[in-house]
Amino acid sequence: MFASETDAGLSDSLRPNEVLSMKTAVSGSSAAAIAHGMNQLGHPSIALEPSNAEFDLIDVMERSGTLGLVHIGADDSKVMLSYAEQCRDLGLEFSADPGTLEGADAAEFIDGAKFLVTSRDRYEFLQATTGMADDDILAAVRVRVTTEDTDGVEIAGHDMDRQRVPIARAREVIDPSGVPEAFRAGLLAGIGWGMPLRRAAEIGSQLAALAAESVGAAAYTVNPAEFVHRLDESYGAACAAEASAYLLPE
Repeated sequence: MFASETDAGLSDSLRPNEVLSMKTAVSGSSAAAIAHGMNQLGHPSIALEPSNAEFDLIDVMERSGTLGLVHIGADDSKVMLSYAEQCRDLGLEFSADPGTLEGADAAEFIDGAKFLVTSRDRYEFLQATTGMADDDILAAVRVRVTTEDTDGVEIAGHDMDRQRVPIARAREVIDPSGVPEAFRAGLLAGIGWGMPLRRAAEIGSQLAALAAESVGAAAYTVNPAEFVHRLDESYGAACAAEASAYLLPE
């Protein structure tokens, strides 16, 4: 059932953070890369095998304990819809990334999601194939988090002001291929730590910048002290201080 459980190889400096939050399960074709990023940040996560026919979240929780969040990424449509239905039935909060899912399947998939995480082009594709306006989508999900390349990240939801998070500073862009997975990893880790969404998006953006500086979706490593310093450079002292509570435990 499990492609990897990210306790393995966790550095001693990050291990104490595991007690601060429940695990996040990550599914889809990018699950391993997202779990890598979460592992680097010290957040407990489980990468579920893509296209696995045995998509049973009860089995996952029997093995690993109650899940704080399930992130359902792009995969076989049957698998995606099953995970979403199970989350609704079990009362589990889930984050939805519909990928290229379209039409009625896409509308059914996102219904009840706590978070909708997409790029701008995929969000527009979702709207085009479902016929759903922005308000319709925000009636189906609690919050959407939309990445917009160099324009940063837009966060929108009911009963909240829209927010825009600028991109983090990257020292040298070598390979942007792993950026989407790294952003999701940082976002999910921040959410799992209980951070405000803006702060979680800042963590995701900084991790995405780090991923862009290496070749491959899971080739980067996080030095906690250096990562906190870079958060300070990109987003200021308040962000760095909040992240340091998780990345630099006493």
